[in-house]
Amino acid sequence: MRNKTLLTLLTTTLLSGIAYNASAADNQGSGTITFTGSVISAPCSIASSDLNQTVELGNVSDSVLNSGNSSTPVDVSIHLQDCILTTTTGETTTTVDKVKVTFTSSATDGTDTSLMKNSLDGSLGGATGVGVRLLDSNSNKVVLGTPVVVNFANANATQELAFKARMEPVAGSTVTPGSVQAQANYVLDYK
Repeated sequence: MRNKTLLTLLTTTLLSGIAYNASAADNQGSGTITFTGSVISAPCSIASSDLNQTVELGNVSDSVLNSGNSSTPVDVSIHLQDCILTTTTGETTTTVDKVKVTFTSSATDGTDTSLMKNSLDGSLGGATGVGVRLLDSNSNKVVLGTPVVVNFANANATQELAFKARMEPVAGSTVTPGSVQAQANYVLDYK
């Protein structure tokens, strides 16, 4: 009887220790990681960090904007990677030497459809009388909805599409302080 009791006690202790360890492991934390992406038909891939960017335009004085000036432009880059810009089929070699980038925005100024509106409401802390403008690498204004041609200087596997953005006053408006946010979408078309 004593051996049976000892065996029962030892088995119970051993099983409770296993159950405790399994329970403790479950209580250490767990989670799920979801991976997303897409396969595109293009000679280059877009760097994952550039798919959904946030560009900080900084703090700009309302007196600068109310005097008709714009903020200092900040760099906006789209990095391309894994580029295969030359393909050969039979005896024909095709080289991609440029890409057309078309920017669009669902919220633009009524009198200047290439100036993106501040999407933050003035009554909720958004600045008024100010928009966001995209510029090409030479500081020329980008016309939303119109392709901007960017030539590739070489056939490297990585390419950088360089643009700029700035805050500027809406014509005929007084700029008031507050937060600014605007959104642009882009589409690439290789040539």
